[in-house]
Amino acid sequence: MYRYEQHCPVARAAELLTEPWTLLVVRELLSGAQLRTEIVRGLPKMSASLLGARLRTLQDQDLVAAAPGAGGDHRYRLTDAGRALGPIVEQLGHWGQRWLAEPPLGDLDPELLVYDICREIDRARLPAQPLIVQVDFADAMRQRHWWLALSADEVVARPGAEGTATVRLTCTLSALAGVWLGRRSWLQAVRDRSIMLGGDTAAVRTLIDCLGRSRYAPAATPAEGSPV
Repeated sequence: MYRYEQHCPVARAAELLTEPWTLLVVRELLSGAQLRTEIVRGLPKMSASLLGARLRTLQDQDLVAAAPGAGGDHRYRLTDAGRALGPIVEQLGHWGQRWLAEPPLGDLDPELLVYDICREIDRARLPAQPLIVQVDFADAMRQRHWWLALSADEVVARPGAEGTATVRLTCTLSALAGVWLGRRSWLQAVRDRSIMLGGDTAAVRTLIDCLGRSRYAPAATPAEGSPV
């Protein structure tokens, strides 16, 4: 841990929280992850050894507590001090959304984008019977095809294509990320054909309604319109 050697609480907090990956580990725990496998799913490029080191540091600083779970794997939870970081992480996300440029194409990962979208889907808006969606990323170098089964009971996402889909969504990575982050509307993306939707009109509307936007995206306005 880098030491600024200052009494200022901003400096002392930065010593802990600005270490690479630390805030993202906290982000995952705030989002409900408890097992290492769940944390890793949101941080696929973080090594297991580094994750272990960051979790130990957070435990040493009493931001995270660990308890043995089934199968010998530990379950991690935020302490009161760790949960108090929630508004800070939320505000940091809103700041980055408002003031930073769009992420470069090299930072867009199809697996992480699908995972991010699926874990924030409002299940209350999903039908009882699964809505089957085939997602095809036209410009992805890997994991171009995804199969989604979306219902009020569960949200399932797997790479590949599995049978007949109710809705087919063909897009570029930047187009879907742009809509998800609120940088453009579905209508804009459909009009310029960076996103193409196929299937029953009612099912397409349900998909657009339930996918929603990132928690950091600005609220949609009626003027943005709907593509269907």
